[in-house]
Amino acid sequence: MAHVNNPTNSEVDAYTYIKEELEKLEWNIKNPARTADGEVYKQNEVLSHIELKKMLKRDMPEAVVTLSPIEFWAIEAKRDIKDIDKALDEAKNQYAKKINKSKKVKCVLISGVSGNEIEGYIVRNQYYKNNGWHAVLFNGKHKNILLSKTQALYILHNETFEWNDLPDIPEEKYISSAIEINEILHNAGINKNKRARFLAGLVLSLAQDNRIDLREKDTTTLVESVNAYIRKKLRDVKKDNFFDFLRLELPPTQENHIKYRTAIIETIKELSTLDIQNAMASGKDVLGEFYEKFLKYGNGAKEIGIVLTPRHVTEFAVDVLGITSNDYIFDPTCGTGGFLVAGFDYIKSFSSDEQIDKFKNNNIFGIEQDDEVVALALVNMIFRGDGRNNMKEGNCFQNNIEQTINDGEKTGKFIKRNNKPPKKPIITKVLMNPPFALKKGDEKERDFIDYALSQMQEGGVLFAIIPISVMVEGKSGTNWRKRLLGDNTLLSVITLSEELFYPVAVGTVGIFIKKGIPHDVEKQNIYFARAVNDGYRKKKGKRIKDKREKNQLSEIHNELKLFLIDQNIKVTNIPQFKKVCKLDTAIANLELVPEVYLDNKIPTEDEIEDSMEQMVRDSVSYLIKNRHIGYTKKLNKSISEMRLTNVVYNEKTDDGLCLVSKSSAIPQNSLDSGSVPYVTTSSLNNGVSGLYDIQPNFKAKCLTLALNGSVGEVFFQFEDFVTSGDNAVLSLVDDYNPYLLFYIATMIRNHKWRYNYYRKLNLTKLNKMQIPVPYIDENIDIEYIEQLVKNSYGFKDLKRFF
Repeated sequence: MAHVNNPTNSEVDAYTYIKEELEKLEWNIKNPARTADGEVYKQNEVLSHIELKKMLKRDMPEAVVTLSPIEFWAIEAKRDIKDIDKALDEAKNQYAKKINKSKKVKCVLISGVSGNEIEGYIVRNQYYKNNGWHAVLFNGKHKNILLSKTQALYILHNETFEWNDLPDIPEEKYISSAIEINEILHNAGINKNKRARFLAGLVLSLAQDNRIDLREKDTTTLVESVNAYIRKKLRDVKKDNFFDFLRLELPPTQENHIKYRTAIIETIKELSTLDIQNAMASGKDVLGEFYEKFLKYGNGAKEIGIVLTPRHVTEFAVDVLGITSNDYIFDPTCGTGGFLVAGFDYIKSFSSDEQIDKFKNNNIFGIEQDDEVVALALVNMIFRGDGRNNMKEGNCFQNNIEQTINDGEKTGKFIKRNNKPPKKPIITKVLMNPPFALKKGDEKERDFIDYALSQMQEGGVLFAIIPISVMVEGKSGTNWRKRLLGDNTLLSVITLSEELFYPVAVGTVGIFIKKGIPHDVEKQNIYFARAVNDGYRKKKGKRIKDKREKNQLSEIHNELKLFLIDQNIKVTNIPQFKKVCKLDTAIANLELVPEVYLDNKIPTEDEIEDSMEQMVRDSVSYLIKNRHIGYTKKLNKSISEMRLTNVVYNEKTDDGLCLVSKSSAIPQNSLDSGSVPYVTTSSLNNGVSGLYDIQPNFKAKCLTLALNGSVGEVFFQFEDFVTSGDNAVLSLVDDYNPYLLFYIATMIRNHKWRYNYYRKLNLTKLNKMQIPVPYIDENIDIEYIEQLVKNSYGFKDLKRFF
């Protein structure tokens, strides 16, 4: 079949579908003849390739994708959905066969696409190996979507492989589908807080190869058809009581029926681009991946109060805990079931069919107080072959899980709690991300931890993600941590990325606690780590996995897993990253976070020079805007000896560098403009927020250190200034030396990683801060420090202020 320059009206839908889907699947759809990194010839563009033109003559498929300089993928399309076999046959016998007569190029992949914007699309893929064409199957079924770049190249480079090992589709594709479906539902007028429920019900209706007739024009009939499939699936898994939470609700007014019908049809069509039906029958969590993206980026989660735990963290937790098929796992605030799904998938990866069946029926427990959200969790579990689990809607504080026997198997049952723990607990592992207490009167995160521990057997291990504040706050928080350690053992605390719940920025830690064994301060080791880089980066308002990014969760994974089994294994201490040590009960407020226990890195001479240069640059930019004067040259003097020295002077030990002062100040908004700098806790402009008509409360030539706001930010002040008690003011104990002050400021900045919005810097912590200082014999090496500052870029602009 010869093609003209533009697709005919009958095939324009499929042509557009192929082009758009290839782009979402990581292919560069630009013409390779015109763009160096282009990968897709669309229709007559293939004639620009000399050898392909020679073999195809005037016959051109919808697209030819470049896999390598000599290997290609031919895609043919048909308008009618029933013509899928015809499309695939033409791709094979009309195009691939001709190309493969060449001695220079080969067609090793073919695809047939059939359908249109009304009915949706069907895709069939085949690959050429061992002198024959083979269907690309997924769990024994045709993979009903075009191949991503990673998948196509995987097939190309692997002679044999298991289909479940086929790489997943790109994360960007999940996100784009999530955003697309959210837009579809928005246009249909479906409320944000009902979109996740709508999606869950619709996907459930697609289970078991159900094919909904997208040509049905009567909205009532279409909705009834979808609901019948939902009811049937719930009945199959003995969860009929969830039907009202998942069924589609016909709009009350007739004028909205058309928009609602359109939403159903367009959503199903978009879901088909993820091969959702095959995904539900496989071990791969394609749907769960999409589900997370829809709730996170489709505005559903925020509206219905869901804080989604990212999948890479749930998978990390279940693996590190080493869950087995004999464990009984529980999430008392399960949300959409992320931890339970991860636990079940983990067990499925290495257990027998008998063990899997027992585990899913008797060993998984979840509670969620929002009935609509727990319905989402139920659907999430059904997708991976488990609908008979012990999911319950309700308040966890009103429920116990009591050990019982069911059909000869040990399991648990929910009973009313009555403020008492279960008489015979069964839970061995807890995984949870309790809701953050945002308002006064909300249950505190620690209340959920106490409750979860009450449901566990002694020796069981709990993992929870909680705000850093739970482990550092004073007064009642300190007393709670003392009680926690009095009854249980703290095994590990991991600081997680502040972007974990992006776009919401919150500081969190993951804690591991062993139930029922008091913490032995003298003997018990704790594994502390800061895994603030987790292999993800922000891209266009989304958080995307990137292999180029540092992944500290991966770095500690195996070591932490071994440590949870044996707390006496040898662990290498890496400053500012990880350390195993015992609890220090002398620490104020009994703060239990890595930022307290990890060692500070002793900087190299090059790092000191770089830090000093940055300090000088910051000062210069404040004094002389947009000027770049000065130079840097290598120091001709090296450090003789580095000693850790207290920043704050201690009279008892006669040791330390600085005296500390604080003072209150009139708020800026009460002042008129003037000439006196007002130093705040800002990290910008030397901390100066403006000039005001006020008497200074501090003299120039000292340091200001932010205790709040940009915690740990420190600046050298060149003029008399005013500041409030949110800053500590540091001046030298001995004679004034601006070079030494600059050095001290530079080294204090190296401690900023220990502090944040949740863990403030205060005078108690400042009094314990130590910095590395160069010494010659028993004296500070002032000559080295002076040379260090003078050789920093831009110092010429500072010299007159010294």
